[in-house]
Amino acid sequence: MSSKTIRTLFTAAAASLLVIACGSDEPAPEPQPEPQAEAPAKQPAKQDPESLKPVNEIVERMDPDGKGMHLTATDPTGKKFEASIGDEVELPGEFPDDVPIFPGSTPMASMSSPDEGMIVTFKSSKVQQEIFDFYRSGLADEGWEILEDPTMGSRLAFDAVKDTRKVSVVVAGTKGDSRVSVIVTPNN
Repeated sequence: MSSKTIRTLFTAAAASLLVIACGSDEPAPEPQPEPQAEAPAKQPAKQDPESLKPVNEIVERMDPDGKGMHLTATDPTGKKFEASIGDEVELPGEFPDDVPIFPGSTPMASMSSPDEGMIVTFKSSKVQQEIFDFYRSGLADEGWEILEDPTMGSRLAFDAVKDTRKVSVVVAGTKGDSRVSVIVTPNN
């Protein structure tokens, strides 16, 4: 599987976990009655109680101040994913020292997995171009090789590689309300 595919899947998983963390204000759809079968349905085979245990484990906790949420999930293979969202979340403990953080920005969401990498989204009141330029020069100063600048509409983005890692930086938002996503993944 290509690193672009892995990054896309990891990003989708992060978005899904963050949506779960945020919940929804929309009401759940009304249950629809199931159509009645003409013949009586067969009774399901009895299952061993051990087989009824959930395959995945999700642990959810609110921050003490009630302004954020943290999720820890384990998939069927035992891989752990952690996600946090809120006004100010902590950086994942394994956030690389050689990836700069824009001065005055605040982490507002993160997801990490020891095997897949991490995504951290920061908020800032500075303009996007200033943030974009900071990350390009800051990563280059730390020895990262800048690969490309795939500017996408009003978003600014680029990728960089170093050793066995890849970092993608995406800057978006409006004047005075910027969001910066820093995605660090293995460079396979």
